[in-house]
Amino acid sequence: MGNVLLVEDSVEIRDVVLAVLKKDHEVLWASTLKEAQELLASPSKEFDLVLLDIDLPDGNGMDFLSNMGDQLEARGIGTIFLTGTNTVISRIRSFSLGALDYIPKPFDILEFQVRVNSKLKGRRTERAAAIQSVVRGGRIEIDLSRQQAFDVDLSGKPQQLDLTPVEFRLLLLFVQNSGEVVPRQKILDTVWGQAAHVSARCVDHHVCGLRKKINSSGGRIESVYGVGYRIEV
Repeated sequence: MGNVLLVEDSVEIRDVVLAVLKKDHEVLWASTLKEAQELLASPSKEFDLVLLDIDLPDGNGMDFLSNMGDQLEARGIGTIFLTGTNTVISRIRSFSLGALDYIPKPFDILEFQVRVNSKLKGRRTERAAAIQSVVRGGRIEIDLSRQQAFDVDLSGKPQQLDLTPVEFRLLLLFVQNSGEVVPRQKILDTVWGQAAHVSARCVDHHVCGLRKKINSSGGRIESVYGVGYRIEV
């Protein structure tokens, strides 16, 4: 079962899509881009897929995806265009913006169902794999596959943290042991390696730099005198 957001101003198309998908998926409807944005921003709503028209009363679906694409991708939400516009240029642009598929109207109901279900299944597989490579603590999200860390605000929008490689490894170690004291020797062994000769002053310097960068994310690194460090997120 998937959660689908249909952005479509035609009531007739809405009724067809609901009839086809509601048996296997939860489908919410937005008739305008403004309504769609409000639903996507709602912390109580989670979506796997957006079915997006191009010509809508308050704007263009292509422009909407251009502005929202990175945010949707970061949240694991795929997009399929479902539109009466059927030109080579629009198709090319849609895929360049990251759309998963492009379904022109009118469409065959069975083909539509199969294509949507296929994309939803693919997104669930991708999301399951991505979850295994993501470490989270509070608003901090660490993507191991991309070696990047993010501050995720209440709307779900991620802001990349500008970390050095050492700061990234420190943050990962602290978040993986959130609430627990990480001994200084474990920090040295994990971040620099057992064979490295690193001074205590060097460790403190990097932790200080990391502390400043994650302060706005709600992450607080505490010094535990004579032992090591602990993060609260």
